[in-house]
Amino acid sequence: MWRVQIDEGAWHTGSTDSDVEERRNPPMKKLMIIAVALIFLATHLAAVAKRDKQYVAKQITNLKVDGDLGEWERAEIVAFDELKDVGAGIPKASDFTGQGRVAWSAQDATRIYFAVEITDDKLQDVNPDNAGWWNDDSVEFMFDFDNGMVRESLVQWTLGANGKDLSAAASKENTEWVLIKNGNDYIYEVAIDPTKPRGNPAFANPGKGDNFKATDGLTIGLSFHYNDCEGGTREHQIGWIPGGAWDGLAYGDLIFDNEVLAVDPSGKLALTWGALKK
Repeated sequence: MWRVQIDEGAWHTGSTDSDVEERRNPPMKKLMIIAVALIFLATHLAAVAKRDKQYVAKQITNLKVDGDLGEWERAEIVAFDELKDVGAGIPKASDFTGQGRVAWSAQDATRIYFAVEITDDKLQDVNPDNAGWWNDDSVEFMFDFDNGMVRESLVQWTLGANGKDLSAAASKENTEWVLIKNGNDYIYEVAIDPTKPRGNPAFANPGKGDNFKATDGLTIGLSFHYNDCEGGTREHQIGWIPGGAWDGLAYGDLIFDNEVLAVDPSGKLALTWGALKK
């Protein structure tokens, strides 16, 4: 029989005692399903979070960190033409220019590869590693591995333009790099492995990226930029994207893609595997 029941001030039409009890105490199974769904949505949205800029990193196989960028010919180039934390304006080309590329390989998927080319009219190297490195000419690679988009999620690697200094989270164990200098021109070729032991404990940020492994479609946050220093201090910090280096919202999406970039043995022609199969 249908009836109207008043229970603690609420109206329930056509309810039985068991219906009311279920409303008061939802079954545990339902609560677990809701919790799992919320967790999935939160992690899924973070994993595919779209920032203002995206860099799609393709694979380069058998990549050697030797300063010869022949293998990088087909990789996307991005200019360092956006001010970060420091600088009154974009420097003149006679003072500074820079550009960078990113790649990976399924053969060693815990590594992220970078090629950075810098032209800088003056080298400033007045601080030892892990001491005021931001006031020396240097390249910084900063990651948001879990897309937290907050300062606490970020990890920084800094490599000095003297070819020796490893600062912040960078260490001999997690960074393989070569710096080629020719006059005012600098070529950095770098492989960063965030799963290996880190450097300065104050910047190590353990638990962030220590299980990193690149896969097709994986997205993480990236900012890479140059500290252009003169007169004992930093004159510009300039990179791929604008905004604070420690602002987790001012990063770009680094998206790993399975496409393999292949270079013709003659070194004169570079093709993708897709083009080779046609």
